[in-house]
Order: sequence, then C-alpha cells, then structure tokens
Amino acid sequence: MNRRNVLFLFLALGISACGQAPPPVAPASAAPQAAVAMPEHNAAVVAETILKSGGNAVDAAVAAAFVLAVTFPEAGNIGGGGFMLFYVDGEAGFLDYRETAPGAAHRDMFLDTNGEVIEGASLVGPLAAGVPGTVAGLRAAHERYGSLPWRELVMPAVELARGGFIMPTALADSIGDYEEWMAATNFWTYFGAREAGKRFRQPELAATLQRIAEEGADDFYRGETATLIADYLERAGGLIALEDLDAYEAVWREPLRVAWRDYEIVTVPPPSSGGIALISLLKMRDLLDAEFEGVPHNSPQYVHLIAEMEKRVFADRAEYLGDPDFVDTRQDELLADDYIARRAAEVDTESISTLEASPPGLESPDTTHFSIIDANGNAVSNTYTLNWEFGAGSVVEGAGFL
Repeated sequence: MNRRNVLFLFLALGISACGQAPPPVAPASAAPQAAVAMPEHNAAVVAETILKSGGNAVDAAVAAAFVLAVTFPEAGNIGGGGFMLFYVDGEAGFLDYRETAPGAAHRDMFLDTNGEVIEGASLVGPLAAGVPGTVAGLRAAHERYGSLPWRELVMPAVELARGGFIMPTALADSIGDYEEWMAATNFWTYFGAREAGKRFRQPELAATLQRIAEEGADDFYRGETATLIADYLERAGGLIALEDLDAYEAVWREPLRVAWRDYEIVTVPPPSSGGIALISLLKMRDLLDAEFEGVPHNSPQYVHLIAEMEKRVFADRAEYLGDPDFVDTRQDELLADDYIARRAAEVDTESISTLEASPPGLESPDTTHFSIIDANGNAVSNTYTLNWEFGAGSVVEGAGFL
C-alpha cells in the first residue's frame, strides 16, 4: 500500500462506476492551489477571501460556517451541531460537536397523558431543541488548528447579518413552504417579511455574532447569549437551562483510518454513521466488481446494484450505530472484511430485495456540507445541521437564531 496516498472522505461521496482502480491521486501536500466546495455564494466568497488573506483551511471553514448561519438559515447554524474532519500538517483529527440532550430531558417528553406520541413534538417547537454545539465546535477547531484571529473570522457573518444579504428566490420560497408547519412557533416573526431579491437584515443575530466575535464561545455558553437562550426556552416550554449550556463540550475523537485499494481512507467515526457506511459501500462495491462490468453509470441496473448495497448498509446503521458514549456501536464487527463480504453476497443482482430481507432506512435531506483545501494541502470537511429544515422553527428571542 502507498500510505502517502490518503483519501479524505466524509459524509458525501460518489462511488466510481468503473470497475478498475482510479488513477493515483497526488498527495494533498502537492496541491498547487486552494479549493472550496460550498452550498451558498456568500459563504464561498468569504472562504475564498480568508484563504487569499493568508488563512488556512480551518480559518476558512470557521468563517464560512458562521456566514451560513446568516445566509443559509435552513441548515447553516449556530443553534445546531455537527461533525468536522481535519487533515492539517499531516495530522488527521475529528471533532464531534453534535447537540446533546438537556439534563431535564426524559423518555416520555414527547408523549401526551395517554402515552401517545404528540405529532411533530420532537421536530417543531422549543421542546425539540437540543443543547447547541456549533459555536463550541468552531471555537475548538480554531484553537487547535486556526491561524488568523478569531474575531477576524466571525466579523464577515456579523456584517452580513447587520447589513443584510439579498434574499435568493429559492430561500424565500423555502420559507414559504413552512408556513403551516411552523405556525405554532415564532418563526414568522423573524422570517415572515422576507422578499426575494430584497435585502434581508437580522439585527438580533448580528448582535449575537458580535458578542461571539468579541468574547468567543464563553458568551454563547456562559454569557449574555446563554441567558437569552435559557430565558426564552423557559418561557416557551423548552428544557435547555444555563447549567446545560455551561456543561457543553465538543469532543475530539479518533478518525477512522482503513486500507482500501492503494489508499488509506481517513473518515469519520461514530456518532456519525457516515464513515462506517462509506467504508462498507466502497468495499462491497469492490466485492461486486463483476456485477458492474459493462454496466453504464446511472443506468437502471447500476442504480439497482447501488440501492441493494445501500439497503444493507442503512439497515446496519439503524440497528447498531449511535452515540458511542452510550451505545456499543460494534464498529469493528461492522468493518470486518468477512462481514462486509457476507453483506455483499446478500445483494440480489436481478430483483429488488424484500423488506424482510433488508429493512429500509429513512434519511432527511436537511443538512449542509462543505469542504475546503488550502494551498498547503490542509483540508477540512464539515457537516452540520439543524436536523429539520430551519430546525425546530423557534428563534431565540433577543438573540435572533434558530
């Protein structure tokens, strides 16, 4: 194995349609220039500006993540959480900054007095909110790998929130799609006046981001913003208290590293399911190489074979994977070559598997991802989310964020 060739993979990956190994990939350190893959224009511009001003990939990722909280509110956030994978100066790292349950959370919190599930209660409204991890995660990433001053990275988001950005038609329409779903929240107080093609300003969010720029994560978890969060949720019927915010910590975990073809894959461990899923799919794809011979990319047979593999990966995901602080994920067993070979052998190459043979999994699209590599070969891959589009629909009053 050529250990210098490192594949840096996160939650989004296309699988090669070709049955042969891909051509060798140059080591990341040989990258002649930087690259940014971003879901929104303003964030892409800010990331580019940071890189051109001497910042590294982590600096650009931090700045972009804060901008997305302003200009991409359906998924970009400071009120949610996520995962960040790094390859900096030859060192791989993984940061888990997903949300955690408030201390007052309990098993029956989404049930009525008859023990029946309250429709939407786990998705919409203040009771659905977990303790946010994004600000702590971005701060932890910057403290370990950043090179530019923290304030310099947050201020572009402050300026876009204060001065406004031009509301895209797609965002304006998406907000309108949630009129009925968010009717019981204060979502419309903050987003109801949006108009495509017009400047959209968020003064409360600007003030919050300004405090974060000046005081760092301390403001969000122990300062004025923390008080605004706890006071609002107490009034609105949520569970997050000051003690929950003060206790929150992002967690550094060891990334998964496995051999595949002539490469070493560096990807995400639990509580993300993405890394294990990617490794399983890549290895299953190789084991089924003969079935892909002569099959055109995205043809019905190609899609069928990919779907059959993914059914089995998602069945394992639903059954075994979870937060490793509380669940035995059986990671080593899932990634064992003999187990993956057995799952690959179960693929029905001619017809669709029954539900009994391969129970399906459901996945929401309401998450955002971006990847950045700088001219020195440092790379960041970030996925963060509010879980549902626009999160729980509740905006922290006085702080201006979902």
